[in-house]
Formats: sequence, structure tokens, C-alpha cells
Amino acid sequence: MGTKKLELRPVSEMSTSKDSDTNYTAANVKAPRMAGLLLRCFTWMMESDIFGLIFRLKLKKDNLITKVFQQTEYHEPPMFQPHFPIEEVEESGVIQLEQNRSPPDHVARALECLYPLPSRNAIGDRNRHPFLHWKIRDYAEAFVSGRITPYLVAERFLSAVEDSCNRSPNMCFFIAYNEEDILRQASESTARHAKGKPLSVLDGVPIAVKDEIDCFPYLTTGGTKWMQKVRKVKDDAACIKRLRACGALLVGKTNMHELGQGTTGINPHYGAVRNPYDKDRCAGGSSGGSAAAVAAGLCPAALGVDGGGSVRMPAALCGVVGLKGTYGRVSSAGVLPLNWTLGSVGILAASVEDTLIMYTAIQGHLAQDWIASFPPAANLPILKDFEDGDLSKSKIISSIKIAKYSKWFDDSDKSVRTTCYSALNVLQQEYGVKVLEVTIPELEEMRLAHFITIGSEISASIGIDYDRMGIHDSGADIRVCFALYGSFSTRELLSAQRMRFRQMHYHMEIFKTADLIVTPTTAATAPVCSADGLN
Repeated sequence: MGTKKLELRPVSEMSTSKDSDTNYTAANVKAPRMAGLLLRCFTWMMESDIFGLIFRLKLKKDNLITKVFQQTEYHEPPMFQPHFPIEEVEESGVIQLEQNRSPPDHVARALECLYPLPSRNAIGDRNRHPFLHWKIRDYAEAFVSGRITPYLVAERFLSAVEDSCNRSPNMCFFIAYNEEDILRQASESTARHAKGKPLSVLDGVPIAVKDEIDCFPYLTTGGTKWMQKVRKVKDDAACIKRLRACGALLVGKTNMHELGQGTTGINPHYGAVRNPYDKDRCAGGSSGGSAAAVAAGLCPAALGVDGGGSVRMPAALCGVVGLKGTYGRVSSAGVLPLNWTLGSVGILAASVEDTLIMYTAIQGHLAQDWIASFPPAANLPILKDFEDGDLSKSKIISSIKIAKYSKWFDDSDKSVRTTCYSALNVLQQEYGVKVLEVTIPELEEMRLAHFITIGSEISASIGIDYDRMGIHDSGADIRVCFALYGSFSTRELLSAQRMRFRQMHYHMEIFKTADLIVTPTTAATAPVCSADGLN
């Protein structure tokens, strides 16, 4: 007899209410932890024709991939890209960005939403608030007043990066930075400020770029030693062009987990990105270099790319803001095609304000972007209109409804859980935000569907070049991943897209009654950069 068939209930019969009968399944990754010679032997076996087949089948079976995506019947069709009918709702207290305006115009609109910039004592404020960083508007005000110039900022930046590289251990924030190009940009920005004609509030402000995004004069390595040999940088990425139009000082390519396929930021070729708050701990990944550069105060903001937490996780571990925008909001033109339907250019910044400014600068799709449905125009909240600048008095803030799935929220370390509950209590008690209890079914199945999707997409996108040029120049963890990615079948991939359909349904049901879903970004604090992770 064949394997017993399993069946998922149709989504129409599933409930997202707090009384749902859905069971919560915690993530339980079953894979050996190893390093050194043992890891190299395991890599060889995973890539071999005979032993590899046995190991790949066992890994998929032990981690429920076989059960959920081979032996389970779905009633829903596959969804290959995130798309759904968008109902544009009129909102009060917002500014809507017009798509036909230039990036500097969009940034100017963002500034209209913000409070006047308060004066502050840099040393005194930093002593009281160790997480305080200079904001984009601080740089702009200093440039306009003449207290400092973009050129001097560039010189100090280069000195600080050199210092970070000479520390023991090397902080490994950057893969590449070009002193001549940085000083050239800074000189041009300084000249514009001297004439009183800066391009925008971003003119001369240092911005770092993850090495997954094309940015002249740099190669794009994706954290590898071979990608630049098979893929040439022909032009700036769309988001980089928009930042250049605003006068941003682009200061180099930040380190990342190799090919974005990990969450530690440990790179065997360019070193482990160290956490600025504890050099013995990881910055996270895959956009670890961008998060760490911002946290270290080298720049107020940086670009990353997020296909499964690669912006948000390192942001959380480094104590900065991380935003993955709505799919299709920012063009992916000029970004390494590692995952077509999951990845999105994101922002890492030291403040929500700077995240808003950066998002306004880079947002906007291109006509040639291959996506199923474009999101509506972005709305920016007019923060300066809140009474006396006090958000707690705003009816808009108090009307926000937050959905929380407690079983998921609580599935985290005590220190993380306690801190997140403390923040949630502040939102409720001081700002009047309402919290609704919900259920999000099949979260573990969603995680596995994501793994299958992201693995299949990167394998299809760069697999030929990887097999031809990259396999022997890649780290052992990447080689193990690619060996497993290549084993995913058509049925598993299509079943994963059917799970995407189900998850989109659950989330849209929740958003009928709530404005957002709250959860800890990571279930644990930054892990130690262990010696075995560097092998």
C-alpha cells in the first residue's frame, strides 16, 4: 500500500480568531551541528550522488518537508507572487506620494511630515541615551550652518572604518570601500552646499549599501569570491540612482552572509560581522554589515535586502530600525536575483524618522518590473500635526489595532519576551493602542514553504553559474544548502506556493480587524561568534 494521504482543511473552514482550534507548532529544525573536518566530510557526502540522496531524503523527512509538501493534499491553487485585490482606503492625517515626482521631491514631502528638528547637546545626550545617533537632518543642519562639511564627514568616516578594521578582532563591516570615490562625492556635495544648492536633505549624508545591490564603482559579490566573475555591474541599481539624485554620499559595500543564505553574518571569505555593542557577538544576517555600520554610528542609514528577515533580524540584534517594504514598492532592478518573489530592498537606520526619509527616497517601481500587482501609492503620516507633538493625545494613534498571537509571541527567550511585553504595555497604557488576540494557523508550515521557495528560486537563478564557477569557492554551509535546494521536486515547490495562498488568506483575514501584527523580531539576542561558525 502507498503512503497514507494527509489533507488540509480548506482555508474557508479555518479560523484566525483567538478561539481557533488550530494547534501551534514551534520551529524544530533537525540538522546536525558540526564544523571543521566533520563539516567538510558532511558537505562531500551531501554533494555525492549516492550518499547525498540518502542524506537529502532524511533531512526532508525529519524536517516535515516530505509530510507537508509531498504527502498532503491542498484545496487551494498556488500563488507564485504576493498579490491580492488592493482596496485603496482614504486616510486622514497623511500625505500621498505622487509616482511621477522625483526622489528629491519625495524626500521634501517627507520632511513636511516631521517635527522641527530639536537642538541637542551631543555629548550630554549620548551619555543619557547610549542608543542615540546623529540623524539625517542633523547632518543636513550641520552642513547648512557651515559647522561641518560633507568632505570632513567623509574623511572622518574613512578614518573610523580603518579603525574598525584594525581592531582585534576586525569588525568586518565592509567588503569594499573606495577612498577616492568617497572623497570625490564628498567634494561635489561640499561644493553644492557652499553654493546653497543641496539636492535634498540627504546631500552629503553617508549611506552604506549591502553588497547585493549594484553600485558603481564597486563589484557586486553577494558575499562570495566568484559572483563578480560571472556577473558584471552594468549600471547602478534603481534604488541607488534615486539616492544619487538626492545627493547621498554612498560610502561602500557592506559585508553580508554569503549569498544571503544565513542569519549570523558570519562570512568565510570576508570575516564575521561583529556586533558594535559586543564584539564577541554576531551582528546577524544576512544584511549584518549594514546593520552594524549604522549601529556603530558610521552612517545614519544603510540599504539591505530582505527575503526572509535579512534586514529585520540584524536590525533587531544591533538595536537599529529595520524595514522590509511592501513587495513591489521598491524596484529590484540592479539587485542580485537571489529570490524573485520573496526579496525586497530594505532600510536599516538608527531612527524611524530616517527610515521614513530613506523609504521615500528609494520607493517607486519601474514599468519593466516583473510583478503581478503594484502596490498603491505610499502614504506618509503627518507627524507634526499631532497636538503639541504628543502622540499620546492623537486619536489616530489610539485608534490603531494590533493583532497578537500569544503562543507565537511567547515562543522566545525570557529576556526578549519580557522586553517586548514591556514595549507593548507602553503602547497600550500611554498611547491607548488596542491589542487583539488572534490565531495565525500553520506558521511552521509557512516557514518550511518559505525555505523551499527561497531555495528553489536561488537554485534556478544562479545554479548554473554556481555549479560552473562557485561550488568550490563557496563556504561549506552554502554548499550544503545548494545540495539540498537542488533536491526540491516540482510537487514540493507547487505545494509551497499553495501554502503561500493559505497564508495570504490568513493574514488578509486578520487585517480585516487589525492594522498590524506584533511579534518579537528574533526569539533570542545576538549569538556569540563561535569558533566553529568561522570554519
